[in-house]
Amino acid sequence: MADALRASHPHTRWVNPERYHLTLHYLGESSGPREDWMARAREAAEGFNGEAFHLQLDHLLPLGNPRRPALTLAASSSPAELIGFWRGLQERLIRAGFKDHVGRSFMPHLTLGYSEPQPETPAVAPIDLAPTGFVLVQSIEGRADYSFLGHWRLGTG
Repeated sequence: MADALRASHPHTRWVNPERYHLTLHYLGESSGPREDWMARAREAAEGFNGEAFHLQLDHLLPLGNPRRPALTLAASSSPAELIGFWRGLQERLIRAGFKDHVGRSFMPHLTLGYSEPQPETPAVAPIDLAPTGFVLVQSIEGRADYSFLGHWRLGTG
């Protein structure tokens, strides 16, 4: 889908497909590794058995900075299982000391690139996702790659 959009969005800085992800909870920025944060986040995720879910990403949506918005593939609705999973993980992160960092709302989306202001958002074919797990990812400012610090499977509900 991103390849098909390139011609109509020539000024977009496209995200490398290896970096595609759905952010559940953004825990903050750091100019270097934060081992204390990562240890607490790992602890919050350990033993959490979120219910498996299906999600449909069905439309393009610009998000964030209006001068250089993220061009995202977003979901029109979120299944109850996903919201339950998100809230359960949120509660565990708050108990682990991330009260000021976890989001209060959630809009499932996948960032495809960073676009010009008011990008075109043509209709797109829906993409169905059925995640089998979730990961803890660390991204350090100025570095191109993510560090994967943990992986947990989703339960069967």
